Amino acid sequence: MKDTRSHIIRLADELIRSKGYNAFSYADISKELNIKNAAVHYYFPSKSDLGAAVIDHTMEKFQKTIAAWEALPYETQLHQYTCMHNKTRENRWVCLMGALSPVHDTLSPEMQQKLKEMAESILQWLTGLLEKGKADGRFHFTETPKAKAYCIQSSLLASLLLNKILQNDICQVIQQNIQET
Repeated sequence: MKDTRSHIIRLADELIRSKGYNAFSYADISKELNIKNAAVHYYFPSKSDLGAAVIDHTMEKFQKTIAAWEALPYETQLHQYTCMHNKTRENRWVCLMGALSPVHDTLSPEMQQKLKEMAESILQWLTGLLEKGKADGRFHFTETPKAKAYCIQSSLLASLLLNKILQNDICQVIQQNIQET
């Protein structure tokens, strides 16, 4: 049973990133996984429950990933972070935050809160990394670490959106620019 739940979350995540949250249904999931709609509803009574689970799953993966990077040099961690988006770019998807932000007002209050927590968590980690790296002389930017984190995160998010439309190398250009921090 846990496998079915995990498969539903994985597929919902892919559908959100590729089609958008409001553009997929439980029928899309049940058809792809060859299960009945009732099976999807068993694990996730509402689409909001499923969306919240996708956000939670994404944040769990993110927390495990940054924990694994902890001993790496600051610039390597930043490089790894920017490269996290490569699979998303290759699939012509957008990141979860980029997919959910435009429909924020249509999301349930629970999903809105989880999305906000996700954004805050990512920005807090990124700001901390930039603060430590700047204090250690590894990064050389002029703005505050928080402002730099905002710029990096919004650049990565926007590059995925533009890449989906233009299908060019904008993501690589942005990643390379970030590495020059």
